[in-house]
Amino acid sequence: MSAIHAAFDLKATKDLLHNSKFYYIICTDNIGNYSYINNHYANRFNFIKSDFVGHPYYITMHPDDTKICEEVGKKCYDEPGKLFPATLRKHDGEGGYIVTQWEFTLMVENGEPTGVFCLGYDITEFTNAKNQVLTIEKALKNKKEKLNAIAFEQSHIVRAPLANIMGLVNIMKNMDLGPNLNSILSMLEESSNQLDKVIKGIIKKARP
Repeated sequence: MSAIHAAFDLKATKDLLHNSKFYYIICTDNIGNYSYINNHYANRFNFIKSDFVGHPYYITMHPDDTKICEEVGKKCYDEPGKLFPATLRKHDGEGGYIVTQWEFTLMVENGEPTGVFCLGYDITEFTNAKNQVLTIEKALKNKKEKLNAIAFEQSHIVRAPLANIMGLVNIMKNMDLGPNLNSILSMLEESSNQLDKVIKGIIKKARP
């Protein structure tokens, strides 16, 4: 794509999306000051400036993200004609930030760079949804780990002494203990078997 054709396409894009309700368009000059913004960008960030032209590009964004702009902007100058992505946080006017996704490319006129053209849109809702999914996944992972721990404790720590009791019951059944002790032994055996079933049920439910 020639520089003339690229410049024409960018102008056409600005004209087409000047009144967009979805896309942001900004242009900066060679020193990083705004040279153009579309109406959507102006309306969204008018709490910062009523007129952005001539002001530094970074006044709308999270301070930590200025480095991203510098790095992506350099790529634009190094490789004219290519698009480069950037994810940037912008002030929301309420003390927080929205998340925006952009593509940057170099603007060229008469073979000379005139600044950077940026097309972007808000991805805050998508980012929040993704974070919610990650939070749920983390909670499920923690729950799984706890269930595994419960299963381990029930099968090894709790059931081990119970198995010893059941073993002793079997030994004592072969002994002549008399009617009273045999009655107690029967109750002990029944209670041990019931507890064994309960523990096995817990282990089965706790394991994935």
